[in-house]
Amino acid sequence: MLNLSLKPLASVQVRAVSSKYPRPTPRHFKRRLFEAALQPELPPTVTMCMPPGLAKRQNTEKSKEYSDVELALANLVRSWMVKEEFRVLAVCQFSPVPGRTLWFAKNQLRSKNIEFRSYGNKILKKVFEKTPMSSLNNVLVGSNAILLAKDISSIKTILQETDKLNWVEPLVMMADGRVVDMVQARDLAKLSSLEDLRAHTVQILGQQVAQITISLDTATRHLPSLLDAYASSKQENKN
Repeated sequence: MLNLSLKPLASVQVRAVSSKYPRPTPRHFKRRLFEAALQPELPPTVTMCMPPGLAKRQNTEKSKEYSDVELALANLVRSWMVKEEFRVLAVCQFSPVPGRTLWFAKNQLRSKNIEFRSYGNKILKKVFEKTPMSSLNNVLVGSNAILLAKDISSIKTILQETDKLNWVEPLVMMADGRVVDMVQARDLAKLSSLEDLRAHTVQILGQQVAQITISLDTATRHLPSLLDAYASSKQENKN
């Protein structure tokens, strides 16, 4: 008898609702009363229909604008680079890497007088604006980072260290305001010492200048005697 009385209750079906479509949750009745009471005091809302192309153009222009924080960061980075007097800048392709690995590599590079920085392409373009470094904007695509050094000979160190890392790849370098591609950079890295090369070049140029001065001195000393000999020979011919 008890089983017959429970049978209708056991046949009740429950409708399954997918979690993909959440049930609408109405606002609290106090909130709805507050908005209804405030509606006469609010200005009328005007709905504008905007073409998709215009909306996309406005969003693109807005994304190119700089906020106050971004401008302050760009000015801070530019003043820091000028203050530290960096002579070598390398723009690298920067791939995602775990934080611990990144910090370890930064410390390793800093111990060799190389600074690793990643500010984002938007900030870097603002830092490079109206400077010779603006020619590097073409390679600022995707995720990039920069390596900075104060010594020209650090070009070799940068190439050696980045060859050990599979998540940083140098794209182009700038040394003393001159753009250096990677082929030229690797040729420079093969030299024993750039400072020795510079000293040797200055010595050669100094020897050439000294040789020119000696030649001019010799010609100046011999010029009066040559003129006297020419004048005497001409006078003898007249006689």
